[in-house]
Amino acid sequence: MRNSVAAAAAAGGVLAAALPTLAASTAPASEAAADSMLVRPVAAVPGGDVRMLTSIVPVAATYEPEPLEVDIADLVKATGLAELRAAAFCDDADLDDLGRVKPWVRAGARFLSCLHDEPELIGVAQRSRDSDHPRGLAIDLMVRGERGDRIAECALSNQEELGVDYVIWEQRYNDGDGWERMSDRGDDTENHFDHVHVSFDGDAPESTPHPERCG
Repeated sequence: MRNSVAAAAAAGGVLAAALPTLAASTAPASEAAADSMLVRPVAAVPGGDVRMLTSIVPVAATYEPEPLEVDIADLVKATGLAELRAAAFCDDADLDDLGRVKPWVRAGARFLSCLHDEPELIGVAQRSRDSDHPRGLAIDLMVRGERGDRIAECALSNQEELGVDYVIWEQRYNDGDGWERMSDRGDDTENHFDHVHVSFDGDAPESTPHPERCG
């Protein structure tokens, strides 16, 4: 394990073993992102099967809230294993704009980015309501069309291995049980036609993603 952690640090993994815990913080609301929030189907539209789901608008990170308190042993394990798995596919993806996302989220971003021509990535970002972005548990991959189709399907094909909670793409939501149509939010960004949103679980996955599933 000591060797794995050292390798992860050398590959650019963020290792917090010197700290006993990481303090939690709450992100302030942003008027600029007032109409975006997290993502669950809350009601079916009468007379149709359109789910009333709110969307998540990609916003560049303006602050980096402290991650939630975690056990240091779990953090070391997640950092070492997740970064080493991701580095097996590439080690030069541009992850600078992700901010302080969780180690397995960073690993998932590296995996998806490397396989799909390294699109622009957004990670930690301010939201006005409940969202996975301020907590470091979500990424946006800025793409359109067929490239976005491939990224969305790749994330879902490796859902357990990457620790993916759900994906939003082209006005649809998928948590592993198939695509559900979302309500029209008015423009391409609100409807996720210009980016794939991927939210991740709160715990690190323990298996390795499979690039061959991504076509």
